[in-house]
Amino acid sequence: MSGQINDFNAAPAAAGYLYQARLALLLCIPHLNAGTELEVAIEKLDDVSFERNGEPKELLQAKHHIKRVANLSDTSADIWKTLRIWSEQALADPSLPSRAKMVLVTTGRIPDGAAASLLRPPTEGRGKSRDPKTAAELLSAAALRSDNKELKPAFAAFLALPERMRASLLSAVEIVDNQPLLGELEAELEHGLRLVAPPGKAKLAREMLEGWWWPRICAALSAKTVQSIPLGQIEAKLDDIRDALKRDALFAEFEHAEPPARASEEYDSFIFIRQLQIIGIGGNRIGYAKRDFYRAFVQRSKWTREHTVLDDELEKFERILVEEWEPRYAAMCDTTAEAAGDSPELASVGREIYDWVEMEARFPLRTLTSKSLNVGSYHMLANTLRVGWHREYKHLCHEEEEA
Repeated sequence: MSGQINDFNAAPAAAGYLYQARLALLLCIPHLNAGTELEVAIEKLDDVSFERNGEPKELLQAKHHIKRVANLSDTSADIWKTLRIWSEQALADPSLPSRAKMVLVTTGRIPDGAAASLLRPPTEGRGKSRDPKTAAELLSAAALRSDNKELKPAFAAFLALPERMRASLLSAVEIVDNQPLLGELEAELEHGLRLVAPPGKAKLAREMLEGWWWPRICAALSAKTVQSIPLGQIEAKLDDIRDALKRDALFAEFEHAEPPARASEEYDSFIFIRQLQIIGIGGNRIGYAKRDFYRAFVQRSKWTREHTVLDDELEKFERILVEEWEPRYAAMCDTTAEAAGDSPELASVGREIYDWVEMEARFPLRTLTSKSLNVGSYHMLANTLRVGWHREYKHLCHEEEEA
């Protein structure tokens, strides 16, 4: 199949749903900074909604266009599909516009002179141009003269409101255009989190927050009735992130990562796996070893690449691991001095050292003490034969390499 977009391509719709979820998180930040006690929801009262005790305070429609093709003229489908929803809600509950702000957030553009240009937020510095009454007149005229059959139900819903009520509805409406695309929201989130994260760590803060956010959005949408998420939970998570990202703190981002199938297969030929096989380790424990090797390797690589840790820090950490292993290995050599090189006893006592690595060896790197970092780093050392489990590990591994 080609990568060309066709009439049945689901990418725009999928991007739209992802946009709602990411936009909702971004919009939470100003409310958190203001200290408002609200709850946020996706696809509950609207695309995105903020509520208090079940009462809507802010309703948002989100319109995402991958190529920014939308033009918010007076007969724009984005505007009229949104107005239909809000007109029907206002007709059922005339007090709604006085109780809740209604916001259309779109990646499209408002042309000069369009009714939507009179509904921009006052905070944009163009507050004097806000004129809901004139916007209502322009939109009413557009609805009366348009012959667009697809938008006919939307026109009818808006015109069903008395003239005064149309202006009242639009007094609660704000249209925010030229907004960032789905991928561009990452930078917006990172900018919003600049007060949470130390310098240079906004990207990591955003990754940590979104890693927490997406499962909760999925759970909220999967419930029998769509659930709201209290902003207090987001604030608590931001506190956790702030603590984790202190200048002297390290955060294990890959603590729960799983190695890709291809990497797991490649590890079968690595020396650290051969070392385990020599002492009779197999089955699930081989899988655990691959997982810990992968987690330690990718985490350490990222820290090094982003200069989160210095080279000498990792060297000192490895020196601790080696020096903790050395007396155990020496003691094993002493107790098996009389055993032949192919004695089953050597595999047995080798497993005891490896058991210690798996179950007990936990040494900190700066502020972080991580099982996968410790065990995986031992496997990295074993892969270069700086440590081993069998008394004859160097001889046996070199012998196999030569073979």
